[in-house]
Amino acid sequence: MKVPLPVMEQLKQLNQNLLDTQPDRTALSLLGRQMAEQCAEMDACLLQGLMDIRSAHVGLQAILTLLQRRDEPLLFSSEEAVALLEPVQQRLKRGLNRLNRLI
Repeated sequence: MKVPLPVMEQLKQLNQNLLDTQPDRTALSLLGRQMAEQCAEMDACLLQGLMDIRSAHVGLQAILTLLQRRDEPLLFSSEEAVALLEPVQQRLKRGLNRLNRLI
């Protein structure tokens, strides 16, 4: 089973192919389209990954603010704490997985 190369490696290889290609308009056109597709995929991964990480950050800030502004002692179970943090962890994991696809 062949593992696909990360997007950044694919882009690097396409760039090298472009440099190695003789002045053949058909080959250059094809490589240009492939590079454009790879750049679009890289841009989408970066944007989606950063949005997920930012969302996780905002979620953590909200939870910390809620916990810091409480006047009475905290009275919740570890299961409830996990329930609060689970969506944050999922967004962070999804964001990191998207960024990891690039490298």
